Amino acid sequence: MSVATIDNDITTFSVGMRNLMTAVQNLSLNVNGQGDGQAFLESVGYDSDDAATALNAISYLNTVAAVYFGDAAQADEYDFNQQLSQYWAGQ
Repeated sequence: MSVATIDNDITTFSVGMRNLMTAVQNLSLNVNGQGDGQAFLESVGYDSDDAATALNAISYLNTVAAVYFGDAAQADEYDFNQQLSQYWAGQ
């Protein structure tokens, strides 16, 4: 490790987080932007149970993005890692 390596990592991770959080917000807006995310997800092929599961995942992700951008606060301890682990698909 060197100063240059650490500085590069900080830049890479900062830009990556910004881009990821923007993509998460865009996903949420695309799904929920017309007012009924459940209906939208069903219209693209999800059955109702899977649509609800996907909507929950999008909600968890969007909450993290909202906290990142300063649009929301997460006052209570909440394990987003645990909540999202069900979507890791074995990775």
